[in-house]
Amino acid sequence: MGKLVRCLVVVTSLVVFGIATMAVAADFYVVKDASGKTAVVDKKPADAATIVGGPFKTKAEAEKAMPGKAAGAAKKPPKLPDQGC
Repeated sequence: MGKLVRCLVVVTSLVVFGIATMAVAADFYVVKDASGKTAVVDKKPADAATIVGGPFKTKAEAEKAMPGKAAGAAKKPPKLPDQGC
């Protein structure tokens, strides 16, 4: 019975530790490099001036927040013909 309890405690501890480390490392940032390009990174950069946005919980949220990636900003409406068919 003692071995079973020890094994259960060890397994539970490992699961809790794994969940805690995943929660800490789940931050994404939108950064801009020297050439002006933006990218999504999963670690906070040392230079705070390069951060454009963040922290975000998911990579998808960070990608949505990238400049020029707004839902309708990049798409232009199609040009309509001058005359009908």
